[in-house]
Amino acid sequence: MSVFSQIVCCINLSENPDDVAQYVADIARQNDAKLMLIHVAADSEAILRRTGSRSIIEELVKQARRNNEAAFEEYVGKHFAGLDVRTVLAEGKVEDEVLKVIDDVCADLVVIGSMSTKGLFGGLFNKPSENIIGRTRVPVMIIPNDLSLECTPKF
Repeated sequence: MSVFSQIVCCINLSENPDDVAQYVADIARQNDAKLMLIHVAADSEAILRRTGSRSIIEELVKQARRNNEAAFEEYVGKHFAGLDVRTVLAEGKVEDEVLKVIDDVCADLVVIGSMSTKGLFGGLFNKPSENIIGRTRVPVMIIPNDLSLECTPKF
């Protein structure tokens, strides 16, 4: 019997998600689980509301969406070949979109990478992973950005 049957994984292409991909792919294989991958881009409507030249920004947003879709497709093909995978490209707040997908597919595990806390403002901004943990009904596995499994026991 498998522990997990439906896994949701949030992929942030700007945070070097290869460790997240490896972990979630291994868990999905071990459990013969279905995998729902979600990538959440910035809310383009919010960007359009805050800018003056709407036509130029609309074209830039369309191009960004196409680039995002192509990058996500390529990433999924490279890291999740042979798995039962569905994908969702969403726009908006990461935690809201991920929580919707969790409920829509009746997920029993969520895998996400920790959001970067590096740089001048890294620690000041809202961390979606913390909000997901606080608002979800299922277990959440967080994969650190600087994953290192090299460790020597001291016993």
